[in-house]
Amino acid sequence: MNARNPHAYAGPALVSGASSELGLLLCTALLESGCRVFGLARSAAGLERLRAKGIAGALLREPETAPELCATLAGAYPRYFADLGHSRFESLVGGAAPARIMEWAAQDIGLRARLLRAVTRAMLTMRAGRCLFVSSAAALHPAPGQAYYAAAKLAGESLFKSVGLELASRGITACSLRLGFIETGRGREFLKNRAARAAALMPAKKLLQADETIQSMLFLLSDAAWGINAATVTMDGGFSAAKPEIREI
Repeated sequence: MNARNPHAYAGPALVSGASSELGLLLCTALLESGCRVFGLARSAAGLERLRAKGIAGALLREPETAPELCATLAGAYPRYFADLGHSRFESLVGGAAPARIMEWAAQDIGLRARLLRAVTRAMLTMRAGRCLFVSSAAALHPAPGQAYYAAAKLAGESLFKSVGLELASRGITACSLRLGFIETGRGREFLKNRAARAAALMPAKKLLQADETIQSMLFLLSDAAWGINAATVTMDGGFSAAKPEIREI
């Protein structure tokens, strides 16, 4: 426990999408809090990014093996699970190739469902667990070309909601966090040359900072947040509540 994160963690955290920019920041913050961390990456380059930061990890190949890998490399089954994983597939609905659609469904929906199943089954042996899905405000307000991205986020939210409904009586709770514009990862690409205009549309006239979102993740992943269960929290500065037109950006 420290000033950066006042929440104690009772076991290891498994982080999917750990090699993304936000994933690395979350893993680092968890480690600084004294939590053991096991990260999953989808590519060899991502795994190298984890190792460069001193984070134990593995490639996400067979999700069913993830809890055992966590036990081997982090000392125990995951007690906490944060899912930040997604592919970079974006396309107009009518512009995507059929094979690419099937690949997207397998990676961004099927793989997530299998991993969540494996992790929660491991948590059931301890009758304790906390799960967090990092979603996007685009889930309800997608821009043209974000149909598949938004659909995958909504599917993830539904899966985590069901975990909270089905397993809370057995000690496992779950929630989702919808994030708005942040200058990290794909957000940085989108906001390039648009940041000032996007900030002007925010009620507070400023964009979220990565560290602010990490602090929220640390809380929502902690045992103290168990009451936020089967629910989705939106952290976009009020952008979606104001319903500005995306074309204005």
